[in-house]
Amino acid sequence: MLDPGEVITVLTGVAGVTGGFIGGKRLGNSQSIAAAVDTTQLLELAVAELRTQAQAKDGKISDLSSRVDVLESLVTQRAEVEAVHVEVQGVRHVVDRIADKLEA
Repeated sequence: MLDPGEVITVLTGVAGVTGGFIGGKRLGNSQSIAAAVDTTQLLELAVAELRTQAQAKDGKISDLSSRVDVLESLVTQRAEVEAVHVEVQGVRHVVDRIADKLEA
């Protein structure tokens, strides 16, 4: 049989091992929670950056759409001016023919 000193020594050893196990488990859980919080914060920063980039791209798309509208308007106006120019040349040709006949 064990004397009281040996029992206290064994119980102290068992308590130390148990305390170490429980403390390690708590530390592991605490480190896991800290890692999860850090990961969540990094993901929130990444999402915020992606939103910023998306807003910037939306602004560029809006600007480019406005420019395309302006260019389409200019192309339409140019086509209309060219059509008027062709009509003026036709009228000028008729006027020149009439003038030639009147002079003759």
